[in-house]
Amino acid sequence: MTTTTWLIVFLVLSLAANAVLTVWLTRLRRMPRPVPTRPAAPVLGPSTQELADLRAQLEVAQQEKGSVEQLLRGREQELARLRTLYREAQDKGTESPGREEIAAALRQVRALQDVVRKLTAERDAARSDVERMRQRLAEAEARGDAPFGPDAVSPAIPRRIPLGRDATSDSSVDGADLGPVVVRAASVRGARAREEGEHRRDAFLLRFVEELPTPTLLSAVAAGAPHGRRTQSAADRACRNLAEQVARYGEALGHQLFKPTGSDDDLAALLRTALQGVAHSMRLLTRGEGPEGESDDAALEVALTGLLSRLGDSRQREHVAFGVGDGALLLLRDGTWRPVFTPGTTATEQALRLPAAAPKVRCARLTTQPGDLVALCSAPMAELLLRAEAGDWFATRWAGRQPYLTTFLSEVNVPVRVAGGDRSVVCLWDFGDAREARSAAS
Repeated sequence: MTTTTWLIVFLVLSLAANAVLTVWLTRLRRMPRPVPTRPAAPVLGPSTQELADLRAQLEVAQQEKGSVEQLLRGREQELARLRTLYREAQDKGTESPGREEIAAALRQVRALQDVVRKLTAERDAARSDVERMRQRLAEAEARGDAPFGPDAVSPAIPRRIPLGRDATSDSSVDGADLGPVVVRAASVRGARAREEGEHRRDAFLLRFVEELPTPTLLSAVAAGAPHGRRTQSAADRACRNLAEQVARYGEALGHQLFKPTGSDDDLAALLRTALQGVAHSMRLLTRGEGPEGESDDAALEVALTGLLSRLGDSRQREHVAFGVGDGALLLLRDGTWRPVFTPGTTATEQALRLPAAAPKVRCARLTTQPGDLVALCSAPMAELLLRAEAGDWFATRWAGRQPYLTTFLSEVNVPVRVAGGDRSVVCLWDFGDAREARSAAS
């Protein structure tokens, strides 16, 4: 047999061996790889468990990448060897009967080249997966360095369901993306109330006021007194009836709210009338239960803070804040929280509550710029935002963002104690223009 014939025989045997190796490696690569198991550990908080899951996923991705790279190296070696044999056969020349074998070998070489290209693409994808997993793990570990520890955004789980006819849900959340105005609202039961089995006493409301000539959003937060017998029902009634009263006086308010000719005294008089209507509605809850058959105001005491915000694209957005009690309106600008309106500036005024203090309503006008965030808060939430470390934590998460409702609720429910009780907040992001609002979506 000639040298060329031996080369062809060797080439055919190499191709057969390569085919067997290809089938074996392909089956090996397609076999499911179990996720690496870890020793049993105590039950972890959700954020800690997230880190453990991400590390396990990263390990699996690295194993997948290593397997693909190993398979690719084998294919490349086989391809190089076949190319060498083919070149040697061409250099020596062959008789006509051997040309068909060489042509077949050439087809095998080209097919193997296609396999190598596909494996190269799989290797690049596996490397991208590993890099992405590393980035996610780094971000998760960075969140673990938050002031409140690794479980900072883990919602607290109630251990007891409160009893009583005035009880309501432990937490509540709402929100809307209104073009350039983005609003999120949440109310959560305080830690002390959860421990003692008491119910949440706060309420909030978001309502579009159709009766005003200018498109306007009404936001309200009502905080019931700690031990009032019907304060949750009263807080909910106060918010709902406030929307009815604003609608009732919509035409008159439309002349006072957002016009240069509007008088603060006339505006305050209209709001005072509206809150007196709210107080009357609240008293219906305990009619006949007080002394001499009157309403039991002590069972209904609620601090109420409202905000009327002009909608639409604007470089200077106008708002009117008003209320009775210890609520507050805070402004986040340039990473710093500061109070811009408080219904009560003295201890005596902060202790005022509806329904009795309806005539004591205070109001103020303010404007926001694109990029500003205003937060309408109950007193415990305002205290948390104005606390140095906690305020920075919230500012980092909320500045220029459009959080999902569940994310917003978890962040309001951050497990850190504050004096007082329930936390309620309505956050309004002013993006000035609808395109900026869409670009800030998270």
